Amino acid sequence: MKRHTTTPTFIRKAVLLSVIIFTTLYSCKKDGELYPKFNEENLAVSFTDTFTIETQLIRDDSILSTNVSYNPFGIYNDSIFGLAAASIYSQLTLSGANVNFGNNPIIDSVVLTLKYQADTAFYGNLFTPFSMEVYELDAALDQTSYYSNNTVAYSNLLGNKTFTAYITDSVQVIDNGDTIWYDPHLRVPLSNTFGQQLLDAGANTELITDNDELLGLFNGFYITSSTNVNNSTLAKGEGGIVYFDINSSLSTLTLYYHNDTDTASYSFIMNSESKMYNYFEHNYTGTDIENHLLGSNYDSTVTYIQAMGGLKTKITIPHIKELAKIENVVINKAELVLSVPEYSIMANHKTVSNAILTGIDEEGSAIFLADYFEGLTFFGGAYDSDSKTYTFNISKHLQQLLNNVEEEDYGLYFMATKTAITANRTVIASPKHPSLKMKLNITYSKP
Repeated sequence: MKRHTTTPTFIRKAVLLSVIIFTTLYSCKKDGELYPKFNEENLAVSFTDTFTIETQLIRDDSILSTNVSYNPFGIYNDSIFGLAAASIYSQLTLSGANVNFGNNPIIDSVVLTLKYQADTAFYGNLFTPFSMEVYELDAALDQTSYYSNNTVAYSNLLGNKTFTAYITDSVQVIDNGDTIWYDPHLRVPLSNTFGQQLLDAGANTELITDNDELLGLFNGFYITSSTNVNNSTLAKGEGGIVYFDINSSLSTLTLYYHNDTDTASYSFIMNSESKMYNYFEHNYTGTDIENHLLGSNYDSTVTYIQAMGGLKTKITIPHIKELAKIENVVINKAELVLSVPEYSIMANHKTVSNAILTGIDEEGSAIFLADYFEGLTFFGGAYDSDSKTYTFNISKHLQQLLNNVEEEDYGLYFMATKTAITANRTVIASPKHPSLKMKLNITYSKP
């Protein structure tokens, strides 16, 4: 009897867009019944871990990164994964409507402040200095969504700063004679010429009425490192990524100025109304990863996953449907176990804390597995630092494959979570590893 001919069709096409929609679809318990019914007294239980597993490393460089919760910045050279860099595109918004700077305003200074995301908001070598450059965009951020490999033209350098990321130190600011302590953040001086242009737009009787008018004056920032993954001279193990919270009220562009009657300041903000996205680059030249990506038949004992728009691994189990030859076979439990070699675990280059396993549809897009909706405690994916493994329960998924042998199986994707906002990476033992090989442990019943 055929099962799952309607609900999974919607799940295959949804491409991880909405958990609410998926939960609604998956709540149809009758249609979602997985197991054949027969006399349980006559069951014979068997175990196997010998099914062939094949892997293929794939670049994951086009991920949605618009208006995410925080923003990685920097460049580093991982001794295994090579060079990686993160930059930020962002608009500004007004902190109030109808902004006016008074009569004859003159700029005194311009400061871009970027709040550190947390006191642990760092990846890589904490003591390597950062070198930041801030550019003016030549074009508007006018798309609804941006992906991590999208670029927007820029040209005018507004400011730069070399700094060490003191992510735990409060910052003292003297404003109009008052000393104020703020949460840890970075302060970058920008061009006074740029600041004066903004003042002139709201000088005397002129007003900057709303955000649309502001965006007509200034398209936004491109915040990047002074070097990139193609020209960096960082030694292996050097460099880092720091995480900024650009949505914070402390992340602003502040104009300090005086006019005919007063000394004042005005802060433009970057928040949920400001379009922003993260841009990532990677250079795998000279690494084992480069060999993987150059040829699909490359034979290696390891594979990889990497956040920040880096890498994912495709997993296929080419002979799994052989189990369907056993009439009314029931998958009692199926666990995919992926091990992390000891040598790849480094204090500065943290392992992916939570990974995800997805299905693949006919277009090559990721789709939720049925087991995902049982909850993460059931499904798995958290890194176990004791056993140095990731484990996924895919019992329902395998049962669906066996119940629908005529349907094409496009395989699985093993990926990092939070890939748009973190830099973590993991080396995984492949099915060819001599001692830690990837395994699919299956317990099944037959009448």
